Amino acid sequence: MPCALLFLLLVCPIGSWAAEQTAPDKTAEEVRNQFTTQRAIVTGLVEGITEYLPVSSTGHMIISDAVMGVDKSSTQVEASVVDRKGRRLSLEKIADDYIVIIQLGAILAVLFIFYQRMSSVVVGIFKGHRSSIFLALAILIAFLPAAILGFIIKDYIPFNVTIVAVALIIGGFLIFIAEEKLPKIPSDNTGELNITPKQAMWIGLCQCFALIPGTSRSLATILGGRWAGLSSAVATEFSFLVGFVILSAASVYKMYSLGPALFKVYPIGNASLGLLVAAVAAFISVKWMIGFIMRRGLKPFAWYRIIAGLLLLGAKSLGYF
Repeated sequence: MPCALLFLLLVCPIGSWAAEQTAPDKTAEEVRNQFTTQRAIVTGLVEGITEYLPVSSTGHMIISDAVMGVDKSSTQVEASVVDRKGRRLSLEKIADDYIVIIQLGAILAVLFIFYQRMSSVVVGIFKGHRSSIFLALAILIAFLPAAILGFIIKDYIPFNVTIVAVALIIGGFLIFIAEEKLPKIPSDNTGELNITPKQAMWIGLCQCFALIPGTSRSLATILGGRWAGLSSAVATEFSFLVGFVILSAASVYKMYSLGPALFKVYPIGNASLGLLVAAVAAFISVKWMIGFIMRRGLKPFAWYRIIAGLLLLGAKSLGYF
């Protein structure tokens, strides 16, 4: 699956790797026209394939935007296009916000795959089932640290290729350390997700590192769960459930904060196409990932992260980004 993603990025025209600076101010129509069908499909595929793999979806979408030559300059849109707080929008913000909004596609895939689990938790809460209440509490505890920190530093998170490359490499070595040093906890085969508040808090704190593009929220959650004493199966499924809450909150917040500008800068047709492609790709990716991790562990992803990170640094040094 990761190899297919590399192929996807390489088929884009090499000559468009660097976004060109544009004249001051763009009309809303000009901005919408930049969201082409090709861009929607590529971004949707990259998001869907990587969102739940421990390789960083945000990092890969930053790379795919760079490969496609997406304009992320400080050029602003015409003065009539403002967000909910009345602030003008730059092309960089519009492009980076779409990276967050398109996560809704991956959310739909998880909702479909884990509908029975999630609906049983909701029903169990209303019926007062102890296991359902404890699982919901664990998800909430794991969600809060990264959500609070992310809200505080959201405007200061750097989106660039160098940081992605370094984070990919560091994450790869962390996987090797975890696979060698952490004990292999067997699954209990009961189908229950028994997460203590302490384990959930540890996972939540680890997720804060995923605010760095290239780190991977999925990787932070899975390794955090493993370090907290969970089996790979439990840590992986819990990662999906926590991701559903975090990604939903982030995507909805981005759309809300854009306010009246949302439909002015994003074309409904291609933006929706990107979400649909992301949903289908994420469904396939999650189904594949569950079995793959159970059979092979995380080491193959470590090799992928390190090689991809080194290739990115090499491409950066040659001036491709």
